[in-house]
Amino acid sequence: MKLLNALLVGLLFVSPLSHSDDETDTLSSFSWLQDVTQQQDKIRAYLERQNQHAQQSLMASQSLRDELLNEWQRTPQTGSKPWLARDGREFLQTRVNGERVLRMRKAVSEQEAVREKASTLLNIEARAAEHAYYHLGSWSLSPNGQWLAIAEDIHGEEDYRIVLINRQSGQTDIIATEADASVIWSPDNQQLYYVGKEAKTARPYQLFRHEIGTTGGDSLVYEEVDPAWLLSVYRASHTDTAIVQVNNESSTEQRLLRLNNGSLSAPLKARQPDVEYYLDKTDDTLWMLSNHQGAKQLYRAAVGTPNDWHVVYAAESGAELNTFYLFEDGIVLTQQHEGEQWFVLLNADGERVVKQLLAAQGQVAWFARGGDYASNQLFIRSMSLVQPPRWEALDLKSGTRREVSADYYPDFDASRYHSERLYVGPHRIPVTLAYRKDALTPSSPVVLYGYGAYGFTMKPYFMSQTVSLMDRGVIYAIAHVRGGGYYGATWHQAGSGMNKKHGIQDFIDVAKAMGRYQDGQRAVAAVGSSAGGTLVAAALNQAPAAFAAASLNVPFVDVLGSMSDPELPLTAQQYQEWGNPAKSDQREVMQGYDPLRNIQPKPYPPMLVRVGWDDQRVPFWEGAQYLSHLAETSTRSGPYLLLTDFSRGHQADARHGLTQQATDYAFLLHQLKRVN
Repeated sequence: MKLLNALLVGLLFVSPLSHSDDETDTLSSFSWLQDVTQQQDKIRAYLERQNQHAQQSLMASQSLRDELLNEWQRTPQTGSKPWLARDGREFLQTRVNGERVLRMRKAVSEQEAVREKASTLLNIEARAAEHAYYHLGSWSLSPNGQWLAIAEDIHGEEDYRIVLINRQSGQTDIIATEADASVIWSPDNQQLYYVGKEAKTARPYQLFRHEIGTTGGDSLVYEEVDPAWLLSVYRASHTDTAIVQVNNESSTEQRLLRLNNGSLSAPLKARQPDVEYYLDKTDDTLWMLSNHQGAKQLYRAAVGTPNDWHVVYAAESGAELNTFYLFEDGIVLTQQHEGEQWFVLLNADGERVVKQLLAAQGQVAWFARGGDYASNQLFIRSMSLVQPPRWEALDLKSGTRREVSADYYPDFDASRYHSERLYVGPHRIPVTLAYRKDALTPSSPVVLYGYGAYGFTMKPYFMSQTVSLMDRGVIYAIAHVRGGGYYGATWHQAGSGMNKKHGIQDFIDVAKAMGRYQDGQRAVAAVGSSAGGTLVAAALNQAPAAFAAASLNVPFVDVLGSMSDPELPLTAQQYQEWGNPAKSDQREVMQGYDPLRNIQPKPYPPMLVRVGWDDQRVPFWEGAQYLSHLAETSTRSGPYLLLTDFSRGHQADARHGLTQQATDYAFLLHQLKRVN
């Protein structure tokens, strides 16, 4: 997977402090919110006043918020999560006595009757307790079990620090800050690899090797000098090798890293525009998923002849291969066809064993590796808006699926709910929706979620939060607009760059259609986050009357401003997604939908906007300027509420996420009730 797609739910941008002359009059009254260097005290005081105003207004829905939160905190009977098998051990992140911990035990074969008791490898809760924000990005245990390496973010800025923990002495050593979240051990236990970021831009661009027992500077293995490319690293199936990848938005380049000595191969294929390839390595074979000959196909080559690639599997016409998993017993590929996810199982020789739907219509399912190449463990996690999550194990020889466990919600009866998929307009925009049957009326309101960027598809996950909405008579819907990935690459391209306006129009069309769902007259509330905030905010500018309320979380609303600074390394990489303002035709398109620059004297619906003070992807001032300018311009009285979290970045701390979501949903329900 390209690193950009791993980051796609947000944008690693910092908006410039200046705008072109034609924008100055529109934005000048709140542009000072960007000047953190000179006016931080004034800015913080303003945001704190906005917080006080918002909290006072939200008192009207506080009892509903508490009610929702109480419902969500009822612990379901969660099905057993599969353990991760790696290097002869098994690992599981879970809760013990209410505390988040990482557990470990010795892996045993099916023939062994006795399994040793699991021990706690890391008390995540204890580390989190020391910080207002905490996120464990990744962890890796050295093969000899002596050292635990973790990547943790303690500020919400998505800059991870790499920490080494000596399991015998308990001593900890911070070996890097401003790093990415990946950590990889060498088989000899002496080398630890991690990725460093640029201090100003947060671009992952350097691969370092830390030698255990040394206190000097770590060795630089590779540096990506092109500011439009990102660097990442991941373990290969063969334990002596890792894959070092660099990529921009549409191309990749990969090298093989020998973990014991840090030697790096030449690129397996030189970087070319619009050519992607993804490698893996077994003992004597290289495997590659690539589109270098057109549609993506799976190839293999002998390690000794890395340029002699042979096709192993090609998808049928109209289908698009997404990823592949290698195991000793077989190979699993995922592919997308007409909005449905399939998987194909090949035996170790590359011969097809079975092809099946990964998920039934209206459901979402994905693979989760149950361990390393030798483990032969691959699990399927599946759910829908009205089906609680469950785990299945895939037999890598036959392709049969066996249920391992399922979550059980004592108060939830799936037969009371209905889920369906409908299609809107001439472009047949897919909409996944669900509601409670006995609560549906001709005036039941709609909460509509929108996201349409980077080829990412928002899946219909089962969540207690949406069940609570449905129990209160709400229809919950997801608009799979152009720009997302519902139908693959072509669907993404149809709503990106010069076509970005298509996804916005799709969202408006879906909102209007849901307002008439089953011949009803329904109020529609919109929800969007990050790039989804771009979608929703742009739709509100164009058709405010189609919406009764909106909730925007860390919204990317200063598109033209962010994309106008060529000195930002990640700007050039995102021109295909958002457009290049240096090109007049693209700038014109961007000016036409940019949320901040298209606020007009119109009756905007009530709105709640959240921003994070430490957000490195979408700076707080974007949402703050947007909401402040909208409140000043709207011909309605709102309320228009701005909430700034001074201890978060782009992602909210998991410990506070439910409370924030309960506040947001209570606000929307309160506004929808006022309309009805």
